[in-house]
Amino acid sequence: MKTSEFTQILRENTEKALFFEYQTGQYVRTDYHITEIKNVNYDTVDCGGIRNQWSEVHIQLWENEIPEPDHAVDSNKALKIFEVVNKVRETYPNTEIKFEYGNSLFPTAVLPIHNIKDTGNALIVQLTPDQTTCKAKDRASTPEEKAAACCGPVSEKTKVKVSLASLQAANSCEPGSGCC
Repeated sequence: MKTSEFTQILRENTEKALFFEYQTGQYVRTDYHITEIKNVNYDTVDCGGIRNQWSEVHIQLWENEIPEPDHAVDSNKALKIFEVVNKVRETYPNTEIKFEYGNSLFPTAVLPIHNIKDTGNALIVQLTPDQTTCKAKDRASTPEEKAAACCGPVSEKTKVKVSLASLQAANSCEPGSGCC
């Protein structure tokens, strides 16, 4: 989802509570804070030697160690945070928006939006973990190109079994002796 699409949904749903589901049935605590809105620029070279450049917006969600029962972020408050940030510098409107979150049970991750569910009085932003990929294989358009990509299928090597008994019986560790 693009940043502009997300902020438009917030504008269309003023005064609704704003919740984040970071895994199925697992929610960011309701007293979270939006601590940063980051414009992130990527400049990478993939395993096929091709340069890739793109931008994203990352929104950092944070839970105070001490719960704050009187603190909540609704759609209006989230929009006000965007306004504060945009007075300093524009948030990229036409890039993917992702949310950065982690807690003691969930390692910090950058999560894209899977869906936004409107319950009538609240918006539930359902996040989903990103998957890694191989851009060289993704660019390939035929099975042959995929096989030739630098991350193509690896031929299976014969596995050598080594046991503790065979290691102890060997007087020395020489190539081909089976000890290593």
